[in-house]
Amino acid sequence: GHVYCGRVAKALPLYFAWLLVPACGILAAILPPSPMGLTLLLVPSFAVVVVYVYAAVDAWLLAHQINASYSPRDYNRASVYWLMIVAQLVISISLIAGVRRFAYEAFLVPVNSMSPTILAGDRILARKLFSPDSFPQRGDLVVYRNPTQTGGRRFIGRVVAVAGDAIKIVDDQLLVNGKELDRDPVPAESLSALGDQIKGRVSQEKNAGHRYLVRYDGIPNDAEVRQDFEATVQERHVFILGDNRDGSRDSRHFGAIHAGDIEGYVDYVYWPAVTWSRLGLANQLR
Repeated sequence: GHVYCGRVAKALPLYFAWLLVPACGILAAILPPSPMGLTLLLVPSFAVVVVYVYAAVDAWLLAHQINASYSPRDYNRASVYWLMIVAQLVISISLIAGVRRFAYEAFLVPVNSMSPTILAGDRILARKLFSPDSFPQRGDLVVYRNPTQTGGRRFIGRVVAVAGDAIKIVDDQLLVNGKELDRDPVPAESLSALGDQIKGRVSQEKNAGHRYLVRYDGIPNDAEVRQDFEATVQERHVFILGDNRDGSRDSRHFGAIHAGDIEGYVDYVYWPAVTWSRLGLANQLR
């Protein structure tokens, strides 16, 4: 509309406003996870919508202000408008696909296997920008390819042990390299905002400097979970558990996960299923 009305200088910045989204997405992936990073991911998307609404209204007002003596320019042709539309579609789709592949990808979590950290219905952002020689650390929250033929294509879980670690599970006890991980009970009233999403015992677990919540319902979803387990994590692999220890299908069932099967690190909950107070960093003790 602005191009037709002869306002090319105004049209160009409005036309390219959508570039804020991939540019800020890449910048957020480079920076450490923080409230600022989430702002860089969410605010540009809303800003672009506002800009486009403004552009449409402003172009409509400009068209009504032009008097009858206005004569179209040489570029006021259907072919030029179609070229602009096609170019924007091709470039924007390519850039957004690149951000999804190499910077951040959004996921909807349908199950409670990571409760109380990630709840069923949460929408999360997983960072995919990491160097080829990087390796997951204990406490990392990751999205990885499902190594089995059942269930979803991707799982979410917590890295509790890395290559070379000896891991042992006896009932509710989790030992890494012979040392039982410290756990502190969490009062039920401190989790009241989560409603009926949380049942059973919740504790704060500490592992390699990370602190996170784990949950035990007392009724495992699979008899295999309750069996004693002992293994040494092989080279280039990590051992992954769900924070909902009695309701997760994880490395206790299918073994350690190769580092190459990890697709991203979960940084943010951008659309929480329960209470907006959970909006923000995903791997931060709440």
